[in-house]
Amino acid sequence: MDLSSRQTRVPGEYLVTLAAGADVKAIAELYGRFGIKSTQDLGRNLFLVRLTEDPGPARLEELCGQNAQIQAIQPNLVYRAGGRRNIQ
Repeated sequence: MDLSSRQTRVPGEYLVTLAAGADVKAIAELYGRFGIKSTQDLGRNLFLVRLTEDPGPARLEELCGQNAQIQAIQPNLVYRAGGRRNIQ
């Protein structure tokens, strides 16, 4: 089953994972040019970052490879529960 067709991303929102021991300032240094609205600490070196200007996942992943403090970045996806509605 192809789930990607049902998943959509929240525009301008990304989940950023920092490398162990990295400073949260690395997010602003790398992605600040896109206007960071907010950075929310989700725990375990994971941050929800909201950008003013969304260059798209491919561009942000490309930049991620240029900074060892940023371990990973991915779009914040919207998940929808599927299934039957008429369960008896």
